[in-house]
Amino acid sequence: MKLYYYRGDKPNFGDDLNPWMWPKLLPGVWDDNPNEMFLGIGSIIFDSHPKQANKIVFGAGYGGYTPLPVIDDKWKFYFVRGLQTARECKLDPSMALGDSAILLRSCITERPAKVHKVSFMPHFESTYDGNWRLACQLAGVHYIDPTATVDHTLQDILSSELLITEAMHGAIVADALRVPFVAVEPIQQRHHMKWFDWASALDLDLRPQPLAASSMVEALMKKAGPNEALVVRIRANRRFLRLVPKRFAQGAAESLLKLSRIEPQLSGDANIERAHSRMLEKVELLKADLRAAAPLVRSAG
Repeated sequence: MKLYYYRGDKPNFGDDLNPWMWPKLLPGVWDDNPNEMFLGIGSIIFDSHPKQANKIVFGAGYGGYTPLPVIDDKWKFYFVRGLQTARECKLDPSMALGDSAILLRSCITERPAKVHKVSFMPHFESTYDGNWRLACQLAGVHYIDPTATVDHTLQDILSSELLITEAMHGAIVADALRVPFVAVEPIQQRHHMKWFDWASALDLDLRPQPLAASSMVEALMKKAGPNEALVVRIRANRRFLRLVPKRFAQGAAESLLKLSRIEPQLSGDANIERAHSRMLEKVELLKADLRAAAPLVRSAG
């Protein structure tokens, strides 16, 4: 079975959780067979997957980045990220268990001491669109690089008392591992919907907060809103990143300090424990199906 996950030009913590976590939970089942695809962590329910390949969906979500795929007998759903994904894929709402990164609760055995009072984790695209490392320095906030290794990023999250995060999987992992977080509205509007998809499965009343731009690029992207063509042109013009960087970084630092003083969020203990337990049941069901080489059906129930 081939482990499919999104690979961009730069590493990204959320996507890179896949090769870190799944071999721990499902050892010995992975190969490069393109006819058996496993879709775990990420907004990777696409219309571009090979039509003849069998697709096993194990907590993935639909992010609206592409048209919906045609759901036929080549798709088998064990569970999906949230209620919006279930609705788009015409699945029963009971299939919306949550983002499968919640299964990290079964992989983390040691907790480091808390050494960072407040940390900030940008979206991985913001590491080259913004000046967040400088903004964090000015604010006295620990900077978490979403393009660092999974081990390093997990250590940083777990050693933080509070995580402010523009990266959705920063929030998902913090919530799963019980680190209070403040969700930040992503700079790019196209990333907004998937946050609420994940939160819906945990009955979490997500309260994303606005954050000041840390660069001219981000300020212009905020004004561009959903105009994707304009966003692409702005990002291509790198000279914007060099315009008054200290001024934008200072404004972003003040914004981070303001967010560090608001009430953080966590899903309910019972909700996260229930989601984790039901996902572990699905892991055992998948193992049984793989042993029996069960034929693909529309839904695993």
